[in-house]
Amino acid sequence: MKLPWPRRGPRPAADTTRLPLTYCVALPRPDFAQWDADYERFVTPEIRRTQQGLSFAKNGVTYWYCQPAASPHAQLDTLTRVDDAQRLQGHWRSLLTRTIVYRDSAVLGEKRIYRTVQLRPGPPERNELTLADGCITLLAAHEGGAPLTQLGRKKYAVISGRYLLVYGLLKSGGAVSQVGLDAQGRLVLHSCAVAERKVAGRYQTYETVLNQAIFELVRP
Repeated sequence: MKLPWPRRGPRPAADTTRLPLTYCVALPRPDFAQWDADYERFVTPEIRRTQQGLSFAKNGVTYWYCQPAASPHAQLDTLTRVDDAQRLQGHWRSLLTRTIVYRDSAVLGEKRIYRTVQLRPGPPERNELTLADGCITLLAAHEGGAPLTQLGRKKYAVISGRYLLVYGLLKSGGAVSQVGLDAQGRLVLHSCAVAERKVAGRYQTYETVLNQAIFELVRP
């Protein structure tokens, strides 16, 4: 489907590829006793109903996995909160897409925390999206000015100025991302998978696989 939107112009001067791996990311306090409270405190009842995690135990280790996750260990910075959902309306073009893995491990007996942040290599993606009339439309951009390819169109809701809930018939079956606007007015979208490993009284590890996308506004 060929959409009547303008073709892409020159890329902006800002080099978003040089943004640090912790850009618009809030990591928990260096006190593992507070970790659960830190990453759960923003989740609303409506968002919690969308979370379907997988939990199991093996050889004394308790595992938990969830994707998409509304309460990752690496949260979207609260300074990006969207105070007016109307500010997200319009057609947006991606400037940066990347996958980052954040891992926090606590050895309880030593009272020590180990933190790693790693960029996961992958081919760059170029996407565009439109937020209008209560619907989000995701499109894939191609080289050479070829027409955009529509990847999907669904309803959406912005919850608590922080969550983007994309859904079909029921909100409870929707997919959750964290959404915000940075200081330059760019849309920041975080889609996460989380994994936890715990051995009671010995250690706990939290891992967030974060797909971060930063978009510029093409037209309101």
